[in-house]
Amino acid sequence: MAKRAHIIVHNNPNETGYRFFIKQKAIALGLKGFCGVNEQKQIEVEVEGKDSSIEEFLKFVQKGFSPSIKICDELKGYVTMESDLL
Repeated sequence: MAKRAHIIVHNNPNETGYRFFIKQKAIALGLKGFCGVNEQKQIEVEVEGKDSSIEEFLKFVQKGFSPSIKICDELKGYVTMESDLL
């Protein structure tokens, strides 16, 4: 079964490096979605994929941070993992 997770990291870690590692971890787990900085200068991530991959990804993003996480059963149909990095 597949799920989607929407994550907001409130305490702003080193934005560029953290987003790079988030994107790489998502790709390694076969997740699709996006990662970027929102208007409130928070890192916003949305990924979808297998339940087990989502669980592992959430453990990764929670190391050292307390992000807001919302899990949804509805998928948006992402085809790649995008970020606002070049």
